[in-house]
Amino acid sequence: MKKGLLKLALGAMSILALAACGNTSETADSSATDSAATTTTDKLQEIKDSGKLVMGTSADYPPYEWHLVKDGKDTVVGFDIDIAQAIADELGVELEVKDMDFDGLIPALTTGKIDMIIAGMNPTEERKQSVDFTDIYYTQKDVLVIRSADAATITSEDALKTAALATQKATIQEDYLLENFPDAEIQSVPKWNTAIMSLTTGKVDAVLMVETVAKQFVSQNPDLMIAEFDVNSELNQSAIAVAKNGGDFLETVNGILTEMQESGKIEELIQVNTQLMEDNTAE
Repeated sequence: MKKGLLKLALGAMSILALAACGNTSETADSSATDSAATTTTDKLQEIKDSGKLVMGTSADYPPYEWHLVKDGKDTVVGFDIDIAQAIADELGVELEVKDMDFDGLIPALTTGKIDMIIAGMNPTEERKQSVDFTDIYYTQKDVLVIRSADAATITSEDALKTAALATQKATIQEDYLLENFPDAEIQSVPKWNTAIMSLTTGKVDAVLMVETVAKQFVSQNPDLMIAEFDVNSELNQSAIAVAKNGGDFLETVNGILTEMQESGKIEELIQVNTQLMEDNTAE
């Protein structure tokens, strides 16, 4: 073969090789995309095939979710648990509840350790960057829990501007305190009962939490009360979180929630679990 023809042949082979590399890369990218789409789209089928729905929660939030010890057995109960059970029943699978710190819930969901989060979680814009949310299923306001002995001096938020305050880590309550009380000492803890203990032992002056939960802690601690003034934070809106691109799974869960709301089932579960908490507090 002449040198000129050899160069042409080598050039043609190089072009073909480059084209082949380009096609391989495009195919690989396409396959990766298809794989990711399949993973998210098939989540519902994956759960059904496994026979198990894994729920992540932080069980220190009565009556949403909390630990109830009865007859020597520790069980996580609450209306969030009952909602999750209704979803599992509708899907025809078993419910598994994983209790963890609140700030570990979204990482657990994004890494596939759990299938959904039901923990009175607010669908904030920041969280929406990592996970998808259902429609809102419950709304309530924030309150400040204080010691009854301090009622005469803590009569507004201004009285707490330089105080020691506690709330749960990675919550919208934490965001509110950090933004609106820059001169206060903010203690962000993993569990609500830790915040309440700090209040009862005098380590902090107030705890910011949602009203329903606050009422339960106050009912268990006669030296505590809910401050008699409104907190200027936004309303708490609870939704269920699922992995990004939730697809059929998100749509199915939303449908179940809608049916439960329209039938009054969610309100019934809230009342039942509030009563359960009160009954066991009285014992």
